Amino acid sequence: MPPRHRVAIVCSHPIQYLSPWFAQLSQEPRLDVTVLYGSLLGQRQAAQDRDFGQVVRWDIDLLAGHRFVELQSHSPAPGLDRFAGVASLQVFQLLRRAQFDAVMILGWNYALYPLALLAARAAGLPVILRGDSVRYLDAEAVESKARGLAQLRLWAKTGLLRRYVGACAAALAVSTGNRRLLRHYGVPESRIFAAPYAVDAQRFRLPGPLVQLARQRLRRELGITDDRPLVLFCGKLSPVKAPGLLVGAYARLRRQGTEAALLLCGDGALRSELQSQVARDAIPEVHFLGFRNQSELPELYAAADVLVVPSQREAFALVVAEAMHAGLPVIASDRVGAIEDLVLPEQTGLTFPAGNESALTDCLTRLCHKDGGAGLRHRLGVAAAERMQTWTYVETTRGLLAALDAVHPGGREGEVIESC
Repeated sequence: MPPRHRVAIVCSHPIQYLSPWFAQLSQEPRLDVTVLYGSLLGQRQAAQDRDFGQVVRWDIDLLAGHRFVELQSHSPAPGLDRFAGVASLQVFQLLRRAQFDAVMILGWNYALYPLALLAARAAGLPVILRGDSVRYLDAEAVESKARGLAQLRLWAKTGLLRRYVGACAAALAVSTGNRRLLRHYGVPESRIFAAPYAVDAQRFRLPGPLVQLARQRLRRELGITDDRPLVLFCGKLSPVKAPGLLVGAYARLRRQGTEAALLLCGDGALRSELQSQVARDAIPEVHFLGFRNQSELPELYAAADVLVVPSQREAFALVVAEAMHAGLPVIASDRVGAIEDLVLPEQTGLTFPAGNESALTDCLTRLCHKDGGAGLRHRLGVAAAERMQTWTYVETTRGLLAALDAVHPGGREGEVIESC
C-alpha cells in the first residue's frame, strides 16, 4: 500500500473555496489531515470586509468535515485585512509536538505563514507551498519599464520571495500563471505539482428543474422576461474589479439596439457611483442586488446567461470556476488568471484586453444579439461545463498526494491533535 501521510495545513481563516476541499481530504485514506487556523473570523465570528464595505459572516459551515485547531492569536491588531492581522507563535509548539510528516502553508499574505515556515523548519518538517498569485505573460516586459524606487521594490520583493519559496520542499501550482510565478521565484519544475484551484463543484451543478425554477424566480422578481439575455457581474464593487467598465460597455450595447439586462451582485466603494451613473445616463434594465451570501450563488448563476469578469487584475477569479460548473459561458479580461486554463477563447468563453470598453462591448454583442447569440451561449456553456469535469478537488488532491510522496515517501505514527 502507498504510504499514509500526516499533514498539518496552516490556513489563515476558514475560506469558502478551501474548507470543502479540507473536508474531502479528511476522507482520503492516504491522509491524516489537521488544519491549523490562525483565526475563525468570517465563520464563528463576523469579519469586516473592507472591499465589500460591510461585516461579513458566511452562511455555509466552513468548519464541517475536517479536524481543525484554532491557534492562539498573537497579533497586536487581529483582522483579515492586514499582513500582521493573523499571527500565532503556537505553531512552533504544535508542529514540534504532533509528529506530522509535512506541513502545507497557503501563501505569504499573512504573518502566520512565514511563522509556520520557520516552525516547520525548526521541527525538521518538509513544507509544501500553495498560493494563488500569478505571473502574467507580459510581466517581464512590464517590469523592464520600472525605474527608481519601483525597480528597487521589485528587486527586494523578488529576492525575498526567492528565499521564501526556496525554503519549501515543494509547491503546488494552482494554475498556469501560478506555475509561471513559482518558476520565476526559482522553484525547479521537478518540485512543482499540478493541483488546480477548484471549487465545490456539486454546489453549482443544479439539476435541470431547479435551474428552471431559479431562473423563473429571479427574473419574475426583477421583471426580466425569459427570452432576454441576463448578463451577470458577481464580485466586489471595487476599482480593481472594474464594474464601471462593464456598465459602460453594457450602455453601449443597449444604445446599439441589442436587448439585454445587467445584474450586478456585490457591494463596495463604487456602488453609489455606479448607481448614479445608471440614473444619470438612463441606462435601462440595470439591477443592483447588493451582497449575496454563499448559499444564494448557485441559483444566481442558474438564472443568468453569461458571466462577465472585467477585472484590471485578478490572481485567479474563482467566480469563473463556479459559473462554468453551472454551465455559464464567461467573458473575462486578459488580466484574469483563470483564462489560460478555463476561459478558452471561442471554446468556453470570450476574452478581451483589460480596460478596453469597446472590445468588451463586442463580446457582449456576440453573446446577446438576437441573431446567433443564444446558440453561441449554449455552445460555449456546454463546453464550459465539460471543461470543468477535470478541474475539481479530485485533481487537486492528486497533486497534493504527489507532492507528499516526493517530500516524504513514508508515513509514521504519532500523537493526534484533538479538534476544537
